[in-house]
Amino acid sequence: MGDLKTEKIKRTGFIEKWAHAEKTSAFLGITLYAVTAFCIGLLVTLFKVSTKPQAIYYIPSAQEAGIAYPNHLDKAVVCGFASNWLLNRNNFTPVTVKDTYQRAMRYMAPELLSRTRASLEDEISRVERDNISSLFSLSKEPELEDSNANFRVTLTGEKIIFMGKEKLDDRILCYTVTLQRIPPIETNPYGLVIAGVKQEEVEIK
Repeated sequence: MGDLKTEKIKRTGFIEKWAHAEKTSAFLGITLYAVTAFCIGLLVTLFKVSTKPQAIYYIPSAQEAGIAYPNHLDKAVVCGFASNWLLNRNNFTPVTVKDTYQRAMRYMAPELLSRTRASLEDEISRVERDNISSLFSLSKEPELEDSNANFRVTLTGEKIIFMGKEKLDDRILCYTVTLQRIPPIETNPYGLVIAGVKQEEVEIK
């Protein structure tokens, strides 16, 4: 009888240990899956953070490292702003024209935008309908005229218009871009807006 009781106790203890081992194994398995999922999530987050473009804060009044003068805009900054805006405005295809004009309108003064919005929307429709593309490149260095109220930048370049693959027009144009100062904001750290644009054709001699 004693041997039977001892054997039964041993079997009971073995079963309890086996059940405990299974519980421990299951817990460790769940923990392993959780740690693996966490590591994968961490790697994905790290990849997104490392590949995300970082914000750049531009100070227009900076003259050199560590030195900046308030309310001062360097000539190169003003000319660069006007050149970039005009090049963006005049280089488009039927696929990119909407985004191109949206970027251009972002830096236009409210008065100019209210006067030209309807014509810009008509131009977008015509470009998409007639499959028109425009290429513009500067042929001279920008010329800056500074006054107390605003800036005027003269930009000269070649503008080519295509309808599909057919060239419709090729001219040398001179643009006079008027810029006004505004308080710099996050979406426009330059502190400049386009207040007017005048276009003239340059005769080639």
